Amino acid sequence: MNRPALFTTLLLISFVANGQSVIGLNFNYWYNPLNEVDLQMKLSRGTNQLVVHYALKSLSNTIEKYSITWEKRNSYSTREAVPVTEKDSILSALPNQEMGVMKFGIPTKPWILLAKVTNNETLKSWYYFKLMEAIFPSTGWVENNGVVMENYLIRGHSYTIKSVDDKPLHVSFYGTSFSQPYPPFSEKTGPTDQFLFHDSTFHLNSGSPFTPVHNGLYLFQQDTTAAEGFAVRVANENFPKFAKIEELTAPLIFVTTQDEFKQLVLAKGDKPKVDKVILDITRDKDRAKNFMRSYFQRIELANRYFGSFKEGWKTDRGMIYTIFGVPDELAKNGGNEIWYYKNSGTRFTFVKSGSVYDPENYVLLRDKRFTETWFSTIDLWRKSRF
Repeated sequence: MNRPALFTTLLLISFVANGQSVIGLNFNYWYNPLNEVDLQMKLSRGTNQLVVHYALKSLSNTIEKYSITWEKRNSYSTREAVPVTEKDSILSALPNQEMGVMKFGIPTKPWILLAKVTNNETLKSWYYFKLMEAIFPSTGWVENNGVVMENYLIRGHSYTIKSVDDKPLHVSFYGTSFSQPYPPFSEKTGPTDQFLFHDSTFHLNSGSPFTPVHNGLYLFQQDTTAAEGFAVRVANENFPKFAKIEELTAPLIFVTTQDEFKQLVLAKGDKPKVDKVILDITRDKDRAKNFMRSYFQRIELANRYFGSFKEGWKTDRGMIYTIFGVPDELAKNGGNEIWYYKNSGTRFTFVKSGSVYDPENYVLLRDKRFTETWFSTIDLWRKSRF
């Protein structure tokens, strides 16, 4: 392409992006493992600044093929893009990953930090954003050869704990085993997870090493009387995968009958007994293998995308993602996520319901009208038609 034509194309793309509001974009690639890029952002708040750590990863290309343009939006519906004047600092760069940090003053009112990631060869772009607000509760992060962007840590591995203001941290450990969500048609939303009672506590200085020895939830706070801090969940070595036979029972609750699930629980990880239950469901060895492989690939992705104070598959979004997969359309409208599936014509709405344990937690708006779609999709799983 010659330079005038390239300039015209770039100008057109810029014009289109500038005229598009956040609520008009389809963000379904955020949860698509096959998308060629992924951008993660972690926001932390200090006394005088907001700190955004980001990690740009490429599935197949070198990271040099991509560029990031940072913009400010005053609201989700704003069409005007204001360039970010603050410079980002590159913390590390690998062939397929770039990590950096940006710092901003505490805002008087919330605004949106929008990142436009562009493939410089194909000119295809993807958008990611973070709501920048003065009341954001997270006050630190975890490091391990860079900032840990995953929503979990591995038991026995060594990490460094950092607070934005480098203040000492009070650590609360919760060994709570959280429950799975109710189906989308249920009149109940499930037990509240907002208020927990810790099992033990200890103190750390900012910058201190941290090697977790127990699975569970760790909450780091500068002030235990304030609803602010940052929390991470510690899991086994194989997480977000479930590789051990005894780990497979609980997630199967979505696709089994009460009697089948009871048999799995009583099997206590005995592989022949577990295999028999799955074979009785699918009625064929090949279908049984395909069923287990496909289902637990979804469970792994749910853990990766939606894990928080509890495993990702136990969240409302993780449940819907496990059963229905990547939505065809995903809209962000204020504090809501709206997932739309074309085949069934089903639309799920998730309302943001964050806490100090997870500022990005979402709760599904349940409705009886989801009953038929849910059971017909479960039936497809049981027949291994995925």
